[in-house]
Amino acid sequence: MPPLLKMNFELYKKYFMAFTKTYLRFLGTTFLVVVSISSLLAQSGSALFNQAQDLYKQKQYFEASVLFEKYLAMGKKATPSSTPFAVEKKVKGKINKDPHQEAVYQLAECYRNIHNYDRAEKYYKEAVGFSEKAYPEARYWYAVTLRAKKNYPEALVQVNTFLENHTEMDQLLISADREMEDLKFIQSQSERVNDVCVLKEIKGIDPEFGYALSQRNGDTVVFTSVRKDQSPGKTTEYTNALYESVNIDSPLLNAKPMSIQIGKDVNDGMATFSHDGKTMFFTRWTKINNQTISFIYESHLEESGWSKPEKAPKPINADGSNSAQPYLTKDGQYLIFTSDRQGGFGGYDLWASALDSNYEPILVKNLGNVINGGGDDEAPYFHNKTHTLVFSSNGRVGMGGFDIFYAQGNFNLTGWEKPENAGAPLNSSKDDLYYISTDEDYVWNTGWLSSDRSLECCLALYDVKGNNAQYVNGQVVDCKTRKPLAHAAVIVTDLRHPGKILERMSTDTAGRYAVALHNTPRFKISATLAEYEPGFTDYNLKIHPGKDSLTNEIICLNPITYPEKEINDLLKSLESVSHLGNFAYKKAVLNPFMHENLDSLSKMLMKYPNIVILVEGYTDGIGDVKYNLGLAQKRVDACINYLLRKGVSASQLEGKAMGKCCPVAPETIDGKDNPAGRELNRRVEYKVLRH
Repeated sequence: MPPLLKMNFELYKKYFMAFTKTYLRFLGTTFLVVVSISSLLAQSGSALFNQAQDLYKQKQYFEASVLFEKYLAMGKKATPSSTPFAVEKKVKGKINKDPHQEAVYQLAECYRNIHNYDRAEKYYKEAVGFSEKAYPEARYWYAVTLRAKKNYPEALVQVNTFLENHTEMDQLLISADREMEDLKFIQSQSERVNDVCVLKEIKGIDPEFGYALSQRNGDTVVFTSVRKDQSPGKTTEYTNALYESVNIDSPLLNAKPMSIQIGKDVNDGMATFSHDGKTMFFTRWTKINNQTISFIYESHLEESGWSKPEKAPKPINADGSNSAQPYLTKDGQYLIFTSDRQGGFGGYDLWASALDSNYEPILVKNLGNVINGGGDDEAPYFHNKTHTLVFSSNGRVGMGGFDIFYAQGNFNLTGWEKPENAGAPLNSSKDDLYYISTDEDYVWNTGWLSSDRSLECCLALYDVKGNNAQYVNGQVVDCKTRKPLAHAAVIVTDLRHPGKILERMSTDTAGRYAVALHNTPRFKISATLAEYEPGFTDYNLKIHPGKDSLTNEIICLNPITYPEKEINDLLKSLESVSHLGNFAYKKAVLNPFMHENLDSLSKMLMKYPNIVILVEGYTDGIGDVKYNLGLAQKRVDACINYLLRKGVSASQLEGKAMGKCCPVAPETIDGKDNPAGRELNRRVEYKVLRH
């Protein structure tokens, strides 16, 4: 291979992925290399320049950049003998057009449009030295490129210079004012501590990158990525496709394309699912004559797999417009999406369709001019519990490109709060989209977003975790003795994901434990120890950025009791008659002391329903036998009725009036009356009959 040809093929390889970013975000397309580079390299400088300009006008920026680079590399020899403009008409600011300057400026534009800001900076830097009348936008776009590269001080210098020299009241001046506001906002973000959350890029192997991650159900997630289709003897095609993974922690590993019907030159992406994971809405788009055409499709999971995708009915899709990026709310009542249909306030607006129980559209409404601005508003998500709408916009003051914004409101009402910029580090100087929270309680605690902040070629997935920590400590004790229990096993599990263990540890000699949790508002702490019943406590915390300390309430463990041994021990303790209490003279009224004894007895009888007791009532020796038997029966009935009210089964209770028999104390001493003895004889006792 000739050196020159090899150099250009390397250039082609280097910048190919940069081109794919244009459709990876939303306005994507199947990439077909329409220029045969090997044949064009043999052309003259004039032919290269003319071909590059044609491609530039067709917005085929990658192909145009390859040819502009070749043309500029040829130097002065490449100057066209006749300019590519067949008629030398006087265009304002461009009376004398220099082909070299045209190539430099348009090459900078090519690189900016394919988001290769490193190369764009080089050529804009040269272009700002040209005539400002000929290239009035050069310095503005130079500033935008510097901002995208995070060179904020120099970007501010270039914007100021532009505003000083550009006096015409036009859209360019408005854009420059907006760029100045963006740079001021970025400065305010850099001056504060951006420790609200931490972002970690999610990487894979095949596919290497993905974007627009959503949760289908359980640990199954779906995302969009580029699929390479290469048939022998045919041009390689790159399309967007939906991928599915059951690895929620590393979704790009072992991911496989979803089994849905796909047509030729069709891109699929940005999927959303019903709560049961059986209904899917997604975006399907094609590129025709360099024009993107997109619609929202739906498919249903059947026994044989996903049904053939069908275009969602009107008014979700509208004739003559694009609809894309659907999000189905968790309750299944609304489908939010972006569309450039008539009736909006900017380029792409956010719309919401009310749905019936079969996910059929009822009414579509624009979310209004509080949410929708003058630019593009895309990538909607709604957090049900906090009623927070999250979306991305390039039409508001931000950090550059698409920024993530949020606003609280209600679809049933017309009012939404003014959107707030989510700020750094969720937003960057590049494009930040497709934020979805994975925490049902707090929007920003955990989630996913897509951004090109670390790549020139395309959007990448990022895992978002709130920068917070909960330092939890507590103690495990014996419920009866309240003594600390050493070496108890303590396990912390996530209540939002049953079975997911967060930490394991053992208590120290003082029965204490300590654990550091992150992004865990709801959790359970369980403790176990041999010869003890397990104990646990559930917690529901309010998460705040930073570090919190929490001292748990004591977890007490009850010693394990073995029924047979306990019954035997109980029976031994009841071998002698058990005393329930004494009564006043001629009375059958229970006193407080007897209430306590009867309460304990009722608990024992309900715990062991096979035990049957005999309640015996006694009197003193005053009175005849008939009277004392009647009084004794009243005392027995008083005790049995109390036990019944406490929930003891009648089958466990038997009673017998004993009268004045069987005194436990003498009622006379040395022929004198003994009131204390008579009181001891006025009693009720019980004994176990069966068990």
